[in-house]
Amino acid sequence: MVSMNRVTQLAKAVQEAGAEAMLLTGEVNLIYATGATALEGQCLIFPDGKAIFVTDGRYTEAAEQMLTPQGFQVITRSNTVGLYDYLRGLLHEHSIQKLMYEDDVLTVDEFALMREKLGVSFLPIGKRIRDLRAAKSEEEVAYIVQAQRIAEAALEKLLPELREGMTEREAAARLNYYMALGGSEKPSFDTILLFGENTSKPHGVPGDRALRRGDFVLADFGAVCHGYHSDMTRTVAFGTATDEMRKVYETVLAAQLAAEQAAKADLLCCGMHEAAAKVIAEAGYGAYFTHALGHSVGLEIHEMPVASPRCEKPLRDGIVITDEPGIYLPGKFGVRIEDMLLISGAAPRNLTAFPKQFTIING
Repeated sequence: MVSMNRVTQLAKAVQEAGAEAMLLTGEVNLIYATGATALEGQCLIFPDGKAIFVTDGRYTEAAEQMLTPQGFQVITRSNTVGLYDYLRGLLHEHSIQKLMYEDDVLTVDEFALMREKLGVSFLPIGKRIRDLRAAKSEEEVAYIVQAQRIAEAALEKLLPELREGMTEREAAARLNYYMALGGSEKPSFDTILLFGENTSKPHGVPGDRALRRGDFVLADFGAVCHGYHSDMTRTVAFGTATDEMRKVYETVLAAQLAAEQAAKADLLCCGMHEAAAKVIAEAGYGAYFTHALGHSVGLEIHEMPVASPRCEKPLRDGIVITDEPGIYLPGKFGVRIEDMLLISGAAPRNLTAFPKQFTIING
């Protein structure tokens, strides 16, 4: 099973670090290790591949149903015993003296308390889990695609409902509602849905701006399936569009396609960004492309590596990364188009199916 295959990989990391166990407490790492999204607890992973999931009575039944068949040992901690006191006893029972911990998850205070209470020596996990998570399995890709189709269906339902006078806030609420109806566990992030001059703010917040004829409508949003996120952006015109709006849109689309064409295994991530930025600069809008081209997507909406001008890490097969150039003209309008690309050899697989040609709705 997938989660036990991941446990095997994590156990190998424990072996290579010379540790005696790995303690996982962070939500994302627990989902990665167990494959379960509805549990709370802690997971101990040993060099021999044994995995213990510690939880409390609220989650015992669900944990046993989901994890025991996969080979996890599920232990219920009594609520009369403090967490670190219980973990200290468990570590002593298994003669653990060297413990790997999530240095990129724990706060300074949390780690100080753990170090005080557990009575063992600590080794940081570092980037080991993030590196494992970077390349997605077929099952992980399938979950991302499922989330993406939920998001696309929601946008397809929303667009015909847009009317003059509808506010950004209402449109965003409807989009979130349609994703939930379609099976999304939650929005991937706070939905960005903006009208008119507000579309020039790359991460603007939906407010009470009412939709008017001649506006651009920008929607940046995603759904979640089995813990895996999707991410997409589409920009459409409402009612009518100026020649400048068309020109900017076609420039962004050309940049987006250039980055997609460049994306391949072993290309430095900055190469994707540069491919898009070159198109935008040559069209005279270089100063108005103000962010990195994209980021990896998975159990978190923003993962590594990123397609930025500073990132010199190579792309590798299995990475799912966004391709989202934009042009933002302050006080006027902005355009962003975003797809998710699965890196696969010499040509990526585009996981986004929603159309992206220039579109005027309710025209």
